[in-house]
This record gives sequence, C-alpha cells and structure tokens, in this order.
Amino acid sequence: MIPVAILGFLIGAVFAWGFRVWILIPTTLLMFVSLTIYLWSEGASFLTAAAGGLLLAFIPQLGYAFGLMTRTGLLMLRVPRDNKALIPARRRSASGIQ
Repeated sequence: MIPVAILGFLIGAVFAWGFRVWILIPTTLLMFVSLTIYLWSEGASFLTAAAGGLLLAFIPQLGYAFGLMTRTGLLMLRVPRDNKALIPARRRSASGIQ
C-alpha cells in the first residue's frame, strides 16, 4: 500500500506543475474505484475496502498541494528583492529646486 501512496503523491505533485485543480476529480475517482475493487477482490469487506480506497484517494490531493507550494516557493526565489524600476522618480521643478 505504501508504494501506491508514494506514487499517488508524486502524481499529484506532477499534476500541480502542468494541470489545473480539476484534474484531481478524475484522479481521485480513478484511485478510489480501482483501490476499492482491488481490496474487495482480495477478501476485505466492502466498507473496509471503500474506506481504504477513500484514504488512499486523498493522497494525490496532498501531492497536488505540495506541488503548488513547491512551485510557488521556486517562483518566489526568482523575484528580485530590490527593484529600483518600480519606485517612481521625483518630478523636478523648472528651477531645479525641489
């Protein structure tokens, strides 16, 4: 179960770099349904399988949030801290005295 969780987390993190948040709906549904069917076929009761599928389907959303935070953090490192171009210049009077 741990490798599936790691894979789901990494998929969510990659989706944060290239897709909008709506990609999480099919990803979550796909993980939930496939894991529930797998656990149910292994002999777990339906409620236990659904609970396990629901918990593991939440992992890509955590990965997506982590990917967004990472992307934002890396973009913040690229922003210049001291930008003189943004400070408006003072207007000088015709006589040169301010």
